[in-house]
Amino acid sequence: MYAYIAGEVVQKAAAYAVIDVGGVGYQIFTDTFSLNSIKTGEKAKLYTYLKVAEDDMTLYGFLTQEQKTMFEKLLSISGIGPKAAASVLSVMRVNDIAAAVISNDDKAFTNVPGIGKKTAQRLVLELKEKVDFEDAVGAGVDMAEFSQDAAAEAAAALAGLGYNRQEAVAAVAAVRGLGDTAEELVALALKRIGK
Repeated sequence: MYAYIAGEVVQKAAAYAVIDVGGVGYQIFTDTFSLNSIKTGEKAKLYTYLKVAEDDMTLYGFLTQEQKTMFEKLLSISGIGPKAAASVLSVMRVNDIAAAVISNDDKAFTNVPGIGKKTAQRLVLELKEKVDFEDAVGAGVDMAEFSQDAAAEAAAALAGLGYNRQEAVAAVAAVRGLGDTAEELVALALKRIGK
């Protein structure tokens, strides 16, 4: 219903901001990263998602379209509601979520308040089909040069060797055009990391 809301930030609280648009104040619940990026008294634009329930209508908003898209992907997971999805986005950035999924790191999600081991495992399992390698390395990267399955496998292998998720994903992205299989990409990425 609302793609985004832009106006002056008139109030900020722990989990929401109020944005004035033409004399109407919209209470928009958001994640910590978005909330910390906007300032009271200044203009802001939040990409919004309207949750409609039987007795409630709540607006959720995010600084970037990527955050909103990831929020919607998180909502598609059974047992994850808007508050839990916003909590995940408060603790993890979009590329951290994608990297955790690609590298099968369910422990990364257990750092989010309210997300236990079983829910974290379900998040990784169910997001596998919704998150791609491009989400982990960021927009603007041409992934057509190699198989996303090979890239995901290579990143997971590097994470299994003890490299952190972001480092593993970045190393694989850097060598994306130089190998076709996961094994080739791992070898090339290891050489790159070793520099």
